[in-house]
Amino acid sequence: MIKKTKSGKIDGRHGRKRRMEPIVVAEEAAQYGIRAPAALPPSERFISPNEAGRILNVTGEAVKQWIYHRRLPATKLSNGYWKIKIHDLEDFIKARQNLGQKKIMIIDSPGTATNEIAAAIEKLGHQVIVAHNQADALLKAADLYPSLFIANVSMKELDAWKLMQRIRNTRNIRNAPLLIIAEHELKEAESEMALELNAQGFLKRPFKAQTLIDELEKILSRVL
Repeated sequence: MIKKTKSGKIDGRHGRKRRMEPIVVAEEAAQYGIRAPAALPPSERFISPNEAGRILNVTGEAVKQWIYHRRLPATKLSNGYWKIKIHDLEDFIKARQNLGQKKIMIIDSPGTATNEIAAAIEKLGHQVIVAHNQADALLKAADLYPSLFIANVSMKELDAWKLMQRIRNTRNIRNAPLLIIAEHELKEAESEMALELNAQGFLKRPFKAQTLIDELEKILSRVL
């Protein structure tokens, strides 16, 4: 839902201050991965990626990834900085809302770390699917068609590499993006397996929730 001034326009005239109502309703936006958005700047015609990130509760780097992959229109200035038109940001927010909720499967051992990942994903407004063993993962993957997988390849009780190879052979989800997490740096053989599985990203534990959110935003902006 977009709300503008009484005139129906965003005032971009220089030096003129004009109060605006919030551009997105927080309760509505939360369903679409836009976390607790604030009002757009009241009287600025252009904003920076960092300012856009504050509106969407993501980092400026995540906004730049949308710009680089032509999801969000922006103009690059001679000094190397980017500027974004207010109405382009509004259109982007509408498009983000239309994307709807995504199903993200976490393949990991039960415990606090997995719960923290699930909580971070839920804050983005997406549905969380958790699997702790191979049978459960294969069944849920085939039945629920996750949009993205997060797999812990350091589990002792489960070979996540082989599991993801089997999932890649499942129709309709074989091309779903994959984020690999591990408690160690990937060895050369593991990096090669990651490439074979078309993994979109890697995170080494421990990592902060915001680091995970930023990585997911980058992946989703590239592939969705």
